[in-house]
Amino acid sequence: MANVFANLKSEPYWWEEAPRIAEVPPPLPSQVEVLIVGAGFSGLTTARTLANAGKSVLVCEAGFLGSGASTRNGGMLGPSFHKLGMDGLSARYGQARSLAIVRESIGFVDFLKDLLNEEQIECEFAQVGRFRCASRPSHYDEMARTLEQQKLATGIDAELVPRESVQEEIGSASFYGGVRYKIDAMLHPAKYHDGLVRVVRKAGGLIAAATEVLEIERKSSGFRVTTSRGTVDAQQIAVCTNGYTKKVTQWLRRRLLPIRSAMIATEPLQAELMDRLMPMRRCYGDSRRIMAYYRPSPDGKRILFGGRASSKDDGPLNAKLLRESMVDIFPELDDVKITHSWSGLVAYAFDHVPHLGEHNGLFYAMGYCGSGVARSSFFGTKLGHKMLGNDADGATAFDDLPFNTKPLYNGNPWFLPAIIRWHRIIDRLGA
Repeated sequence: MANVFANLKSEPYWWEEAPRIAEVPPPLPSQVEVLIVGAGFSGLTTARTLANAGKSVLVCEAGFLGSGASTRNGGMLGPSFHKLGMDGLSARYGQARSLAIVRESIGFVDFLKDLLNEEQIECEFAQVGRFRCASRPSHYDEMARTLEQQKLATGIDAELVPRESVQEEIGSASFYGGVRYKIDAMLHPAKYHDGLVRVVRKAGGLIAAATEVLEIERKSSGFRVTTSRGTVDAQQIAVCTNGYTKKVTQWLRRRLLPIRSAMIATEPLQAELMDRLMPMRRCYGDSRRIMAYYRPSPDGKRILFGGRASSKDDGPLNAKLLRESMVDIFPELDDVKITHSWSGLVAYAFDHVPHLGEHNGLFYAMGYCGSGVARSSFFGTKLGHKMLGNDADGATAFDDLPFNTKPLYNGNPWFLPAIIRWHRIIDRLGA
């Protein structure tokens, strides 16, 4: 067999059409009304809201623009229903709050679609739906129960697909049925990120790459922020760093589990093969413990496949692990070359719920639990309204949820590699 990893690129496939640029950062102002830490989707949508309201805004990004998860993810978006399900949510927050959370989540895709239309951001948005595959018969039964609850709670347009009809959705014999959701969509995340950068700058916001925030000091009239390029005084601060949250905001870091998510891209495939494997060209995911997500490239010629691989930023190793997972699903891809392998950090909260709010004067939005494209855009916009004091526009169903940590946890999830290895073993055993 030919070397399927020959000439493997370690940069995201997305950067082919939307390359990253090492910008010369602008001079820093001595003071601003709002300083935002992190120039991902959360930080940029927060900045958009504030700059449009006339605030002076500085967004500080430690790396180059788009160096984090915002241009490394799968570009798939949906309601991101809570991983605990209605039963788990209700047990923790009560039925009324749980219903509000899932009903608000239904609007995430339309929110982002409206933002793209309003700002005229071209990023290959396509509302193609999603097929969630059942990897075990018991998983299909659980999906049926969950879907019934989702329909009762939200009226979502979705339906069960039995095993004998799976081939209509995906060309794989690995699955025992699934659920077809109509609302989900996909886009080109790097083009979306570039569009947000343009929008923020057009509104008057200042975005500074290569400007790491090193210290945040409280003052009587706000904050003094020390960066790698100088000091800035700010009246308000928003922290939007998600999986890249560092010790400078340790209270937040202790509440997040940074997890590496990796992706690969195949070489261009024959149209007939794509028609067999992804006949509906949807977003896809499955129910294995080491969950995978996959989709066609925007031009419909490649398969982009992602999931949990290793905990390291190791392109060849992650490519090997993800390729094995992909070939388990699509044996026809055994001889297909892998052209790109990349990864980035997402962040989970201990309660599997995203969070936004304020702590000791610092505003924040983060913890998207691996479903951040639409969530972060919605949360960033809401956070901007909260900072403006627009209580009605800033209100969300996620307000005031306890943002807890665990005893002795310091922000370093040293235990996650062992958990991932154990889950991989359970998947192989078919449990």
